[in-house]
Amino acid sequence: MKNLHALILFVIVSSFTVYNKGYSQSKEVNYLIALNSNISAKNTLPFWLTANKYGAIPNSNNVSLNTVFFTNFKNTDSPFDFSYKASFTGFVADENNLFVNELYGSFRYKGWQLDAGSKNDEISWEGLSSSNGNIIKSINTRAFPGVNLITIGYLQLPFAKKWLAVKANYSEYFLNDKRVVSNARLHHKSLYFKSVLNAKLALITGLDHYVQWGGASDEYGKMPTGFNDYLKIVFGGAGGSNAAAGEQINALGNTVGAYIIQLNYKGANTNWNFYWSHPFEDRSGRELLNYPDALYGLFIDFKKPKSFITHLVTELTYTKHMSGFLNFSGGDNYFNNTIYNSGWTYFGNTIGSPFFPTKPPVNGITNGIIGGYNRFVSYHIGFKGVLNQHVTYNANASYTAYAGWFNNPINEDQFSSSIEFNLHFENIPVIISLGSAADFGTFLPNNIGGFIKLTKKGIF
Repeated sequence: MKNLHALILFVIVSSFTVYNKGYSQSKEVNYLIALNSNISAKNTLPFWLTANKYGAIPNSNNVSLNTVFFTNFKNTDSPFDFSYKASFTGFVADENNLFVNELYGSFRYKGWQLDAGSKNDEISWEGLSSSNGNIIKSINTRAFPGVNLITIGYLQLPFAKKWLAVKANYSEYFLNDKRVVSNARLHHKSLYFKSVLNAKLALITGLDHYVQWGGASDEYGKMPTGFNDYLKIVFGGAGGSNAAAGEQINALGNTVGAYIIQLNYKGANTNWNFYWSHPFEDRSGRELLNYPDALYGLFIDFKKPKSFITHLVTELTYTKHMSGFLNFSGGDNYFNNTIYNSGWTYFGNTIGSPFFPTKPPVNGITNGIIGGYNRFVSYHIGFKGVLNQHVTYNANASYTAYAGWFNNPINEDQFSSSIEFNLHFENIPVIISLGSAADFGTFLPNNIGGFIKLTKKGIF
């Protein structure tokens, strides 16, 4: 099996190399090769060695190799341009694996872009946020395969060119991991408005909306997938007579959404960004009856690219309200669902904030978030900077107190931290990254670990 995996990887890499001999005359083809090793004192790794790594780091001692080929958008003379990326990872760990990180082609025409394949989300807030600035969609899992139509940045509205712009996307994905509801689909759309208040202030308000739907369940049978069912998915309508009982009353599928507010300030010496990401899964959340629950964040760019601290993030994640659990619309149970029982997870990892812990898999299938551990309050700080001309660093620390259910409280907490150094030397052809992480508390095992990574970048 190992030889077969190696052969597959060799064929893929060779194919891209041969193809790019002719193509590279008009567009540069970049490559990246990273050799990474993680080790810890316990059987599992510390929290921040695996969280927000696009699902690419297994939770055990490991050695991995990541190979990437990609091109960038460059054709500025034409309204049409395209790029692609192919990224593969193989690792030796408790369970060896070889998988696709990203494999996509992107096509641009004027102000629009179409991504086809599996593509990771872009990293926000210099990678310092605990959930990439969005409580329901972090960078904690692998990329979904599918298609995504998105605006390129914000597009100015013709009737308000000086003060209002819009950004949107519309996408359809497949959830191709092992799930309670197999072959489920994922619908996603978002809409953001950017209002320029003055020369220094801008306000962004938006809606981010996902729905898991379709697929087949051993308990509920084949889920509705007709055109009328799809319209109900898009617009939040209840299911018909062929839907499961709960979906005939509530909206069809498993809805996970967020309201987003962001206030940007551009100053002479610093830039400040406040962001708020509020989750909703049903009527109570949409009507803000769970109003305290949200990710609250503050990002500061000190505008000193060579200073000891160049960027800083502080965040509070609060999910203890859950509509009071006595509200007439029903209590919340974030990232879990009765029918789509794997919940808001993908390949065993939480899709949203990594502070939501997943249940241990059974026969390779994850059954959602641990009950009661989706009620918590978490404090997070992250910062990065420059030590000298050869060394940069980033560090973070988080403290999470898990509350349990209203009628079954718990008292468990967790402190997790990490620090990473990146070494760049002109006479060494690779970037050396190394760091450590630690966990202390009553939820995860007290643990300490570290990693070292060698990265080689270049152009064919």
